[in-house]
Amino acid sequence: MKKLYSFIFLIFQLHNSLNAQIISSSWDNCSKYLGNISRDLSSSNITTTPANWLTYWNQVTPSNAGKWGFVEGQRDVMKWDGLDKAYQLAKDNGLKFKQHTFIWGNQQPAWIENLSSEEQLEEIEEWISEFCSRYPNTDQIDVVNEARANKPDGGEKNNGTFRANYIDALGGKGDTGVDWVIKAFELARKYCPNAQLILNDYGILNNAGNRNEHIALANILKNKGLIDGIGVQGHSFTIENMTAEQMKFSLDQLGATELPVYISELDIDAEGQNPEGVQLSRYQKLFPIIWEHPSVAGITLWGYVKDHMWRETAYLVDGEEIGSDERSALEWIKSYVNKSNSGCDVTGPILSIEFDKIGFDFYPNPIKRGSYLKFNEDRIIKNIEIRSMRGESLIYKEINSKFGNVHINLNSGMYIVEVVKDDDTHVVKKLIVN
Repeated sequence: MKKLYSFIFLIFQLHNSLNAQIISSSWDNCSKYLGNISRDLSSSNITTTPANWLTYWNQVTPSNAGKWGFVEGQRDVMKWDGLDKAYQLAKDNGLKFKQHTFIWGNQQPAWIENLSSEEQLEEIEEWISEFCSRYPNTDQIDVVNEARANKPDGGEKNNGTFRANYIDALGGKGDTGVDWVIKAFELARKYCPNAQLILNDYGILNNAGNRNEHIALANILKNKGLIDGIGVQGHSFTIENMTAEQMKFSLDQLGATELPVYISELDIDAEGQNPEGVQLSRYQKLFPIIWEHPSVAGITLWGYVKDHMWRETAYLVDGEEIGSDERSALEWIKSYVNKSNSGCDVTGPILSIEFDKIGFDFYPNPIKRGSYLKFNEDRIIKNIEIRSMRGESLIYKEINSKFGNVHINLNSGMYIVEVVKDDDTHVVKKLIVN
């Protein structure tokens, strides 16, 4: 099994052993991840991962390499290089891979603007289906990015350019006002049935109006069974002046959706006469509130290496090589993040089935990947089957016993579990794997 430098678990090694290695499966039993983009790409969709990337992070997002405009800048000419490398980085090291993003008003192919709505929809569906076919073990997807302010409606942006114009191809506003978002999630669910689908947007944590709008849209998708997580960007210019109390209140509201919350694009600027000190104090004020919130299931920083950041002053490391100088904020994060506040369970998570006269329930649900479905019944269980939402049988086990367990080593996503008892009673439940 491959080994990797693991950010959270470095602190479990000798205090000064910064090069200690840990088997990647040690991440299987942790409820949160701390990830990063594999490379910030300003002008190319070719990614080369920094040598020290695995020293710090355990979740991969491809950044610009995952955007449609970079992949298919020329119609029917797909450039997968950047995505291939980001996906391989995750899968070679047992890490979660999150695609960013399918649908966004920005960084979309220019050639789509002159097509009919029918042709646009065909191209959108082709883009999503080809991605899902090429990367079948994608864990999470930012399906729609910035639905509130950057719709693909052809509107003018601040710099005088225009957003993509295919909103009507996806159904426009329609009866719900957000039919186009619903259609995008339906396509993602159709072609990537085992991925967790996320709605991502900015200006949510610091703005109550934006937050209420984001929550309302997430609830529409939730009621249709189309969403698995709610994403909120954490760029410095939106959160740096928030108090800890304001941050907690925002996360509480988002968590009330009963969807996992993901901080999707975190960066903290370093400014003033003591920029490193300013950055450190901002991390110390806000990061623990985010990391320890029970609804937050992951944080993805938006870069970390000097001169390779969208927010130029927000870097955490001077260079790409192992041993490069780290800023105080990163040194603090390494000392702060630990086994207990990352929700890790070295004994392995257990999913229990509780039976009653009419059926059964899972506790907990969602569960973590790698869990065991454990049961102890007064009647013999003949078999257990777990199927994808498309009906494909993924796990089938003959039990013929009153007790036992089934290892659920499935990708993140939504599944159907059917239990057959010895009286041929069939009981079916939905299960979510994180």
